[in-house]
Amino acid sequence: METIIVGIGNPVLADDGVGLKVLDRLEERLRGRPGVALTRVCCGGIHLMEAMAGYERAVIIDAITGGGGAPGTLYTFGPDDFSQTRNVCSSHDASLLVALELGDAVGLPLPGDVRIWAVETEDVSTYSEVLTPAVERAVPVVVERVLGDLDSGQPRASRRTTE
Repeated sequence: METIIVGIGNPVLADDGVGLKVLDRLEERLRGRPGVALTRVCCGGIHLMEAMAGYERAVIIDAITGGGGAPGTLYTFGPDDFSQTRNVCSSHDASLLVALELGDAVGLPLPGDVRIWAVETEDVSTYSEVLTPAVERAVPVVVERVLGDLDSGQPRASRRTTE
């Protein structure tokens, strides 16, 4: 199965870069593994949908603010769990769900299996390339969970779960 793993974030806004930090570690662990591609994007919506086109399965790793848990809490979602994104008010982007619907409408080959791993943040406004301690501690946990999903072929999350 062809899988794309997408790390989302801003590398200079503290915890917003957690998806990229996880992707860095996954690159080390997955080097040479057939059927798995890794990529980085700085925003969701249309850009994320385009990155996933052509793959059967997608794993998305991102930061979340306001998920309800303490910083470093790990969540899993499916795309249907999101009705809006931070960019939903912009005419330049769309939510993940809308982007996937648009991609389907124009015939893009999009993954039928999408799993989102999100880490609750503490600080997404300080200019820093360093994660806060709680979010940094979550990075190896996310790496192991993603690797476990890849090895088990676990299906897409159909509901929100807290890890």
